[in-house]
Amino acid sequence: MEVLGFFRMFRTMPYQYTQKRGFSEVSRNGVFPVLIVGAGPVGLVLSILLTKLGVKCAVLEKSKTFSKHPQAHFINNRSMEVFRKLDGLADEIQKSQPPVDLWRKFIYCTSLYGSVLGSVDHMQPEDFKQVVSPISVAHFSQYKLTALLLKQLENLSFRVHNWEGWEGLNHGHVREKQILMGHECVSIDATDDWINVTASFLKEGKCMKRNIQCSILVGADGAGSTVRKLAGITMKGEEDLQKLVSIHFLSKKLGQYLINERPGMLFFIFNTEAIGVLVAHDLKQGEFVLQTPFYPPQQSIHDFSPEVCEKLIFKLVGQELVDIDVIDIKPWVMHAEVAEKFVSCDNRILLAGDAAHRFPPAGGFGMNTGIQDAHNLAWKLASLVKGIAPSSILHTYDAERRPIAIFNTELSIQNFRAAMAVPATLGLNPTVANSVHQVITNGIGSILPSGLQRAILDGIFTIGRAQVSESLLNEKNPIGSFRLAKLRRIFEEGKSLQLQFPAEDLGFRYLKGALVPDSDSAQDALEAPTGRRRDYIPTGAPGSRLTHMNVRLLSNLSSEVCPSSTIVFFFWLFILFCFTRGVNHLYPRRLSF
Repeated sequence: MEVLGFFRMFRTMPYQYTQKRGFSEVSRNGVFPVLIVGAGPVGLVLSILLTKLGVKCAVLEKSKTFSKHPQAHFINNRSMEVFRKLDGLADEIQKSQPPVDLWRKFIYCTSLYGSVLGSVDHMQPEDFKQVVSPISVAHFSQYKLTALLLKQLENLSFRVHNWEGWEGLNHGHVREKQILMGHECVSIDATDDWINVTASFLKEGKCMKRNIQCSILVGADGAGSTVRKLAGITMKGEEDLQKLVSIHFLSKKLGQYLINERPGMLFFIFNTEAIGVLVAHDLKQGEFVLQTPFYPPQQSIHDFSPEVCEKLIFKLVGQELVDIDVIDIKPWVMHAEVAEKFVSCDNRILLAGDAAHRFPPAGGFGMNTGIQDAHNLAWKLASLVKGIAPSSILHTYDAERRPIAIFNTELSIQNFRAAMAVPATLGLNPTVANSVHQVITNGIGSILPSGLQRAILDGIFTIGRAQVSESLLNEKNPIGSFRLAKLRRIFEEGKSLQLQFPAEDLGFRYLKGALVPDSDSAQDALEAPTGRRRDYIPTGAPGSRLTHMNVRLLSNLSSEVCPSSTIVFFFWLFILFCFTRGVNHLYPRRLSF
């Protein structure tokens, strides 16, 4: 950014407003400034940031316990930068995660003990040099991240409670810095002064209800968000892209084999008996999640018993595992949707994370986008609660984050389609499989008995999987040779599923919102995603992330400490802010970095 353009960011922007009621005063009367629904990573990160900014908050979580299902596991550069601000959280993640050489590759094979069809290394030399970012990406399961976030909250005097220790609350108010487990938000009623939230919970087998009043309600309660539904906010996009079953299991024997023979993060397995994607959450611990296609109503989740899942895993591994332990089995549906708005009810109900956007898992944008939602929202809520900004500041949250969510949705869809290109090349086109399923379910096959429908579906899929038989998929067979050559080109040209997107991860830009635009800069639309990995090119345009650079202080040339350019920038920003406040203290300022 030009020097003149830089100083334009500090222009005075006068505005006048009247708050209906002082947020800090309301909190003393039993009304929370901020109530968060959902104790996943997004809700927990938001509660940490708000507490550090001096904002009183509490969290409702409908589950009685925190899930140990690994779920999301890839943390991108920008999220790790956010975690650097949370008392060493980023360093703890990096120390606790598996060594990068155990997860940098995606491997495509006929079984884990069978032939390798190809592999893709997603780490490049520049990823380790910390040139564009002071920290690298990480591979760290969601439940482990949750545990670290809870530890941070404990250090901030938060306490996790369920109904058993809450007898006194029946006659009093819910206190700040509490996470209420087993409390489901069942109704929302907005008045002129606050929002009444009714939460239900079980006590001694009886359904009880508790009313909580807040000034701001944040729905961070996941893809099936109750807050979003109660607020009447609809989702737009593509739903029901694919149905899958997620099988969480342990096997140290398998983990040790893969460490020695073919370490990787994702294993795409195609053979005549089964198809699936194995996510290696931690090879040393032998912790895995198998994702396999699911076709209801012909298939039921009850068909996936632990015994059936073990046999399915053995087919994909290529041999039996004596130490296998199936922990959990869950169905889920893949969507690509974004909420029509992130802010509702006169700026008092907000959505963040999966409650606001649901992506395909391709590229790991779901949790990362949610964490960055929380980072964007926290300082705005603090500005409002402390009387520094009017409630209209929350409009900038929608203006900034919703376009990013729409962009990341499209990028996730492109990456998902790239993932589907590999089985399609092998003759296992998922689009054809879904079309066949639709014909059987909703077309002419719907008149057949359910048992016959299932038999037909199983027969068609068995014929389809024959495309990856060893007799067909080999260099001596003309069809097999053609398919294998095409598969190699897909990998070489970067047209398969990608893990990292530096240009989008670090190069996103807010074109409008809580910023003072540079009148000399063109407000172009965001560049369309390509679905390929692209390098991040630093920019000084308003609304962009501040460029990272290590800076050595001239007064301390012998020191090994090199503060980031961000720290130096904010030091000078503080001096400049104090100066401008001294010149004109009548109006607040709005800045974007």
